[in-house]
Amino acid sequence: MNSIDETLRTMDAAEPVTGEQHLRAADTLERILAAEPEPDRPRRSRARLILVTAAVAVLAGGLTQLPDGDRAYASWTPAPTALTDAEITVIGPECQEALRDMDEARLVLAERRGDFAMLLYRTENPDMSGSCLVRNVPGSDDVDDVIAGKAGGSGPAQVVSGSDFTQGAIADFRGASITDGAVGSDVTGVTVHAGKLTAQATVRDGRYVVWWPGPAFISDDEGDPTLMITYDLTLRNGTIVADAQPARPR
Repeated sequence: MNSIDETLRTMDAAEPVTGEQHLRAADTLERILAAEPEPDRPRRSRARLILVTAAVAVLAGGLTQLPDGDRAYASWTPAPTALTDAEITVIGPECQEALRDMDEARLVLAERRGDFAMLLYRTENPDMSGSCLVRNVPGSDDVDDVIAGKAGGSGPAQVVSGSDFTQGAIADFRGASITDGAVGSDVTGVTVHAGKLTAQATVRDGRYVVWWPGPAFISDDEGDPTLMITYDLTLRNGTIVADAQPARPR
C-alpha cells in the first residue's frame, strides 16, 4: 500500500452532510427502530442499481436514498444467518449483473438478515470489494431492490495477522450502511456498534462483512461527517477485545 492509496482511503468522496440531512437521517433511524414489520405483499421483481463509489474511496455521509423509504428494513436482525446454496443461486445472478464490471470477482461471503441478503464479492489484486444488498423474502424466488457498490484500492489486498483487522470501505446510504474488511487468523467474530444498533458481522476465511439499517457517520459541531461506529473483536481463545482499533487505516 503506497502513500497515495493511504491518502485516498481517508478522503471523503461525498459532499459534507448538512444539518438538515443529519436530522432527517436520525429521524429515519428512530422510525426504523420503532416500526413494526410490514406484512408480506406481492412485489414486482425489479433490479435497481445504485453505484456507491468509483474505483477508490471511503464513502461518507447520507449519499443515496434507498428504495422503499424508512420502513424497508423492519425485518433486519442483529445477527446474520448464512444463505443456502439455493438462495445464492437465486440471488447471485442479480448481484453479478449489478457488479458486471467486476467480472473476475469471486463470492466470498453471503448472509441474510430478515428479508434482505448481502453478498460480498472480492478481487485481491487490485484490492476491491463489491457489496450487493437485495430484498429476498425467505423461500421466495423474487429478488428486488438490488443495490450494489464497489470500493478499494489499486494495489494488492491488505494482509493482517493474529488479532488485527482492517476497516474497509464504508458505504453509507441514508437507510443502510455496509462495511467489510480483513481479519487475522485469531479473530473469529466482529461486532459493530453504530449508535443504538449492534450488528454481528459474518466472518469467514479472513474476511468480514456487516450492514445495519442506519448511518455510519454523524455530523460534528462544524457540520463535518464523523465516523460513529466502533468495533469489538472475539478472538479464538474467547477473549473479547472491546473498542478494537483497526490495523489499517490508522
